[in-house]
Amino acid sequence: MRWTEHFTSVLNFSSAISDAAIDRLPRVDTNNELDLPPSLPETIQAVQQISSGKALGYDAIPPEVYKHGRPRLMAEFTTLFQEMWRQGKVLQDFKDATIVHFYKREGNRQLCDNHRGISLLSITGKIFTRILLNRLSGHLEQGLLPESQCGFRRYRGTTDLNFPARQLQDKCQEI
Repeated sequence: MRWTEHFTSVLNFSSAISDAAIDRLPRVDTNNELDLPPSLPETIQAVQQISSGKALGYDAIPPEVYKHGRPRLMAEFTTLFQEMWRQGKVLQDFKDATIVHFYKREGNRQLCDNHRGISLLSITGKIFTRILLNRLSGHLEQGLLPESQCGFRRYRGTTDLNFPARQLQDKCQEI
């Protein structure tokens, strides 16, 4: 009971994003490709991108089982994802998570604040979510993200702008 109360207080809070902030976002044209149901190549790519050696979801199936799945398994996943897409509903199992707590190795073990929680999710749900992430990332990279948003772009990191920033700083000091 105390863990439920602890994680409820830590994880459940109202959004800090105001409607006014959302209204200020620029409007963009609709990308109709985002409306297409997931394809077999997208499913295969998403399965290969799932991390191995991580904690199992509540279904207790390791990611490696999916990664070494036969083409028939990938086709079945694709069919499932396409049906969900047509119905416009995500399976409840994909939304549910089991929260497990781990001691941070410092402080009193009896205090909830000295533990951190991780959410165990269904691997199949992670695959579906990865398909969505890949699509949205591709869409954002088509001119919607400014060049300065390196941390949100593929093959770029937050440190990529450090060198140009340092050069600019040096030039300013010379003046």
